Amino acid sequence: MSTDTAPGRASDEEPSGATSDEPDATDATDATDDTVSELLTEAAARAAVPGAAPAPASSAAASETPSGTTSEGTPEGSPGADEPGGPTGAPDASADPGDLPPSARPLTAALLNLSGLGLGYLHLRAWVRLVVALAATAGLAWVALPIGRDPIAVWWAVGYVGALAVLALDAALLARRRARHATRRRTVWSPRVAGRVAWATLAVVPLLFAGYVVTQHEVLEEYLAYDLDQAHESLQGAGSVFGPFRDEYDAAYATYVRTADEYPGTRAADRVPGLVDDLYAQAKGEDACNALTVVRHYAEPGTPGPLQRVAEADMPGALHDCGLRSADLGQFPTAKKHLTELLTDHPVSDPAAALPGDLEKWRDGLLKDLAGKDGCDDTVHVTGSTGFLAGFDSGKVSALADKARTQVPAGLLRCGVQQLERRQYAASAQNLAGLLESYPRAKEADYAERVQIAASIALVDPRAGVKVPARDEPEGTITLTVYNYSPDEFEMVYTGPATGVVEIEACDDCEYVPEGEDPECSAYSLTHPSTTVTLPKGDYITATRSDGIVQGWLGNEVDKVSFTASGGFCTWTYDH
Repeated sequence: MSTDTAPGRASDEEPSGATSDEPDATDATDATDDTVSELLTEAAARAAVPGAAPAPASSAAASETPSGTTSEGTPEGSPGADEPGGPTGAPDASADPGDLPPSARPLTAALLNLSGLGLGYLHLRAWVRLVVALAATAGLAWVALPIGRDPIAVWWAVGYVGALAVLALDAALLARRRARHATRRRTVWSPRVAGRVAWATLAVVPLLFAGYVVTQHEVLEEYLAYDLDQAHESLQGAGSVFGPFRDEYDAAYATYVRTADEYPGTRAADRVPGLVDDLYAQAKGEDACNALTVVRHYAEPGTPGPLQRVAEADMPGALHDCGLRSADLGQFPTAKKHLTELLTDHPVSDPAAALPGDLEKWRDGLLKDLAGKDGCDDTVHVTGSTGFLAGFDSGKVSALADKARTQVPAGLLRCGVQQLERRQYAASAQNLAGLLESYPRAKEADYAERVQIAASIALVDPRAGVKVPARDEPEGTITLTVYNYSPDEFEMVYTGPATGVVEIEACDDCEYVPEGEDPECSAYSLTHPSTTVTLPKGDYITATRSDGIVQGWLGNEVDKVSFTASGGFCTWTYDH
């Protein structure tokens, strides 16, 4: 009977030629099974690669038993390395994860490293490389955290993604090198578990990046909202006049424009149009001329943002409104400047087309007020309005002065009388003098001159203003002849039952009289100029007038004389 072991049956005893450290297939420990599994899969991988070097003879010899079985207990004739069920074939679904081919490990290690946590090096137990991978991620976190209003520079992210690619490639090469050299070093996970971990952690970097982008955007929104709120609050204390607070308005507007330009897709940028409208309205305020200042400021070329176009469009209306406002206040030079600019620079604008009609309404309002009892201020406005309106190049505007001009004299006279009654002698004399100068042929000129004389004398002696000169004086009953013995022209003003002026030409043959001496005055003279006036009898206050200024006789007080009979007197000038 033969003692040889039958083919296909494993020997129960260890052959003498086998090494003592190879375990039996049924009694092997878990650690030994893993080691053998790795050796088999590595050998299968090498066999599957074309041109791979054959296993060393000594290793082959050590793996066979004298009875023809392999060291793993596989009977001869079972599926070999080159057969479909063998190590080089596709792994069986029921096979242990440790039996998966090592050629899958490079991809797995690479995917694990793409997480940024160095899991590929952890899987391969490459501790130094693991520290390097974690250091790269920690460096990026140190740059990106804490999250501020601006994201990190793009080149940091690009550099980190490049580093991940390098780490993934390095892990793949390391795994491939170990598989190629049949390195017996264990891995943390089996190939199947490692693959699951790799695919699960592959989304870590995109998720972290998306989370960073969302968080950073919200942080930016908070910063921008704070900036806008601060800019808005800085305007709460701004007054109604733009000039003193120009810097505050400009700073707030710059914040609004910068937010809209640099962060157009943010919620803060959506708030900017409303904030700009509020700033513009607040800066203009209620005063038309203050609004014109604001419009001019923001209409300047180079002004950033939307206000430049808005202010340019508002310029004609602002000029129109400020011009009329200035005219209402009697500031005619200012009004003339703005309205002329409107007609010159914006002739086809709606405000320019409406200006003649608006000025006509304004003029009619002034003329209507002239009939009031307290029309002195309006009279001043109407008087100024005639020159104001007549000064425009536009025929439609300048023609408006004609109607005002016909009603000004009556208004000035009425105002002068009211001022005399209120003992406002200087104002009365000034207004009536303006009437006489501007409207010498007006029907009101004669009476205005007499009231103006009374007011002028009252400046020297208030008794002259006690009674307003009558419009219809009584007829004269006495004759008074005044002779001029002076080389200067002579004017005598008087008020009483009648009011008027005596004007005498200079005496060409006369000389100044030494002070303290009196010239020989004759009641009749053919050589001295004279003037004769007819006056009602009564008491009169008389004074002299030179260059429109009333003063007392010889520079002293006025005289109060009673003319009761016809007669004459002489006047002369002392030598100073």
